[in-house]
Amino acid sequence: MEFAVHPGQPEQPDGGGGPDTYGLFLGNEVYILACPDHCDPAAAWPVNQN
Repeated sequence: MEFAVHPGQPEQPDGGGGPDTYGLFLGNEVYILACPDHCDPAAAWPVNQN
């Protein structure tokens, strides 16, 4: 999966995308928890579910 990079963030080397995208490969179930209303928009907490 590809996600757009916020302006000013570092490039993800070997991520499979270009300089304007981050690549995300999910082998197990992973939940990404974020709070767009009250937290930093770039903040996320990955939780692995085996």
